[in-house]
Amino acid sequence: MSAEKDSKVLFDAAQFEHDIKAARDATKPSQAEEDKHLAKLENWTTFLGVGGLLLAMQGAISPTSMVMVGFYWYAKFAIIAHHSLHGGWGVKRRGWFAQGVYRRTVDWLDWIFPTAWIVEHNKTHHYYLNEDLDPDFVERNTEEIRVLGLPKWVLYAVVAVDALLWKWGYYASNTLKLLHADKPGAPSKENFKDAITMIQLIFRLHDPWHRALAFDLVKILAPKLLINFVAIPMLAGVLHQTSYGMLPWCWFTLINIVGAEAFTNMHAFATIVTNHAGGDMWHFTGSCKADSAEFILRATLGSTAYPAGNDFIDYFHGYLNYQCEHHAFPALSPLHYQRLHPHFFRICAEHGVPTVKENIIVRTMKTAEVMVGNAKHKRIIGQACDQPELWNLKAKAA
Repeated sequence: MSAEKDSKVLFDAAQFEHDIKAARDATKPSQAEEDKHLAKLENWTTFLGVGGLLLAMQGAISPTSMVMVGFYWYAKFAIIAHHSLHGGWGVKRRGWFAQGVYRRTVDWLDWIFPTAWIVEHNKTHHYYLNEDLDPDFVERNTEEIRVLGLPKWVLYAVVAVDALLWKWGYYASNTLKLLHADKPGAPSKENFKDAITMIQLIFRLHDPWHRALAFDLVKILAPKLLINFVAIPMLAGVLHQTSYGMLPWCWFTLINIVGAEAFTNMHAFATIVTNHAGGDMWHFTGSCKADSAEFILRATLGSTAYPAGNDFIDYFHGYLNYQCEHHAFPALSPLHYQRLHPHFFRICAEHGVPTVKENIIVRTMKTAEVMVGNAKHKRIIGQACDQPELWNLKAKAA
């Protein structure tokens, strides 16, 4: 039997693609169901934001307010903005969501510039998943941690600090850089794939391209910094001013806001950074055609799922517990992913495609192992569909 025929016995790519897409189409919610589900998600998020902010401004350190406000920011990012800008609730919503100063403030006031997010995440990460060109490829982006030559316990401490600061220290600048890719003085294509963090920018301000990037970054970070960390604490002081003045209320509110920022960064790290990283995830060389069998297969081999199945569990995970389905079909809604999930995993099992589903603690540990150099991604050179003997469960069982 030829190698081509032997591969076809192990994995029928065309049938796999057909079965997965048929399941996608069969599980599509109605428009009324989508509208109702979106309204519920927005109501939950608003409750957390308003309730958490009121608690934060009560003149005491409030861990509850930190969790509520932090979760509000997380849900705005991971659920509402993420799926809106992918078109999960329609192209019309995608066209206006978080666009312009007012809508950005109302829809998604974060460290990340929405237009930069669309370019970095929607257009680049999704279509180069775990390839060298993937701007979010963790193993490459954390190489500077591994070359420090420090004891492992120190490297793990660096990872912990990174988890606390990653969104504004890494993600804000690393998304924005793609909007500067065509400007004069941009790094070469070979170097441009490397991450550009806030610290790296500080040491490269002598270079005109990096200086322009840093200037734009300051303008993008300023609204969230001024509103959340200056205006809200001052408002608390004005509303609750006593004979002791407004300063105590300002400080307590600021502490709660800073605590919320730390919480949301760590929560986002555990559910975002980890979902394509680990020694059991695959790294791919070369690209593939979008919406093809190879594209769907890579979405599965390069992604991990978390516990899933109902709105409470899924909301906690930002609906990021459906990464295989999401990378196979980026423009579906959270409700659609939820309904597709069991069918997607069943079809993968029928075709011998391995899937990974583990809790975020396990996935965070596996991601940290990659970051400090104790593990590496598995690698496929060429097309995964043509080499099922490397990954197919049927081959391993034989």
